Parts: sequence; structure tokens; C-alpha cells
Amino acid sequence: MFDLRQQDVLATLAGSLTALDRQPEAQDLMTYRVRAAEKTYGEGSPKLIPWLCDLGDWFADIGKTPEARLTFQMALNIVGTTDNLNAPIIVEPLRGIARAYMLRSSYPDEWRKPPYPKLGCGLPYAVPPPECKNPAAFDANGFNIQPRTLNEEGENALKHALRILDSDPGSAPQTRIETLLQMGDWYQIKKSPREALTYYERAWQLIRTTPNLPDSTAAAFNVPLRVYYPTPQIVAHVPILTAAVDTTSHYVQTEFTVAADGSVRDARIVDHDTRDQWARDVLKAVRNSLFRPKFVDGQAVAATAITYREVFWTSKPRE
Repeated sequence: MFDLRQQDVLATLAGSLTALDRQPEAQDLMTYRVRAAEKTYGEGSPKLIPWLCDLGDWFADIGKTPEARLTFQMALNIVGTTDNLNAPIIVEPLRGIARAYMLRSSYPDEWRKPPYPKLGCGLPYAVPPPECKNPAAFDANGFNIQPRTLNEEGENALKHALRILDSDPGSAPQTRIETLLQMGDWYQIKKSPREALTYYERAWQLIRTTPNLPDSTAAAFNVPLRVYYPTPQIVAHVPILTAAVDTTSHYVQTEFTVAADGSVRDARIVDHDTRDQWARDVLKAVRNSLFRPKFVDGQAVAATAITYREVFWTSKPRE
């Protein structure tokens, strides 16, 4: 019990359970990892911060933005309200807060529905959730009206992280590069490509002058990287593959150009094996996507003939 040597195995198992849509079990394991670290290092130890960040990232990946934000805030609270709020150790929780909001921007519609009916939603609760107190926040179908608006808290967190890194001569170049890239991606999602370009150019300069970077960081601008994708509903609805549910896979192949500002141009369907409506839904999502652009010699350039193949599963019709 509470043996830190279990941590990697627990994280792998939690990932497998998440893929099988067994989220409650996966959450138990991710929470147990934090408890094990707490048992080892002591409550309130700064050494807990990486484990809390892992848990926060897991919440963000499965669409639980409020839980992710709360977890990252717990990590920040460990350092208190003193000068430690400018310590490099809080860079990752700050980036995590922003990352949670950035991921939310691409969540499918079904992840944005409240986990209870709109009408009478207070019945299962002693104190109704805030959404129940403000029904105007949801449309007639129960979806958040402004679900993909980036929260200013995330932008401020990223700016705080960059200030810490810029004022710390000992900060790792890779961390600075990754944070600059994330800041640029934030502005891309915000549809502010000029602001994004400022941070991308800083990151490119650091990449060019920093030796021995990991391949993934060194190649950050070699090809366009998608940072926003409004996931179509049909793609999000993936049935669990069990003997009781017979499924079939489908695909939609698209081709497009990523402009120098990161927007998508001239998108078209190359091939598909599914309903025309579903293919059109995928094409619409591709057209609305946003990318970190490709760079050549320090300049953002257009990238042509980019292909994307969306694969999804549906239940087979009964004979």
C-alpha cells in the first residue's frame, strides 16, 4: 500500500480503464496515486505537485474541466500566498489550468451537457448546482450556450508562468519553449493569429539556438499542428466494443491547406464510406479547425496538401 514504485503501473492501468470508458475506476487509481505521494512526502509537501498535475491532466483529458481546474489550484495552494507564488515549481500547475481550458474548446457537444436533466435538475441535490440556478446558461437542448469560449483565468495563468520563466535564468530552455508554444496556441484558439505569431517567433528562435532538445520540441514547427478541432458528435459517440455491441468502423478522408495564419483553406472530402451527412459534419469541423502553422527560416508559411483521415465507429444495424 502507498508504494511509489506502483505509480507508473497505476497510471498505465488508469489509461487503459479510461479507454474502456471505465472512468470511475480510473479516477480511483489516479486519486490513489496522489494519496500514495502524500503518504510518502507528507501533506502539503511541494513534492506532491507533479502528482496533482497528473491528476489534473487526466480530468482535463476526459472533459472534467472544473475538476481539473480545482486540482491544479490545489497544487498552487501548496506553495501558499508568499513569494513562492513566483517559484518555478508552480509553472506546471499554471500551464495545467490553461491546458484544461484549451482542451475544453475542442470537446464534443455531448461532453458539454450537464449530467442531469435541465428541468427539475435540482431534485437529486440538496443544493442545486449553479447551472440549475441559471437556466439561461443552457439552450433548449441542454447545451452550454458559450461552451468553447476561452476563460481569461487560463490566459492569466500562462502569462504568469512565462513571467516566472523569463525572470529565472536557470529555467530549462525546453520548458520556456513549451510555454511559449502553449501561449501561441492559446491565441490561435482565441482567433488572434497576430498575437500568436509573437510567441511562436520567440519559440522558434529558442529552438534554433538551443542544442540537444527532444525531437518533439525541435520539430515543433516542421509541420502544422492542430490546436483546435470542434469534434463532431458522431465522432465523439464511440460505443464500447463488447460482445453485446456489434460495431463497424467508418472513415472520412479530407485534404486541405493550412494558411500561414493557421486557418484552414480549400478543405474538401477526398473519400468516405459513411453517410453523406456525417461526412459533411467532419468536413465542417475540419474547416473550422485551427493550427499552429509551419515555419520556414523563422517565417510562418502555408502548407498545402495536408490530409486528415477521421475514423469513428457506429453500431451495426440489426439484420
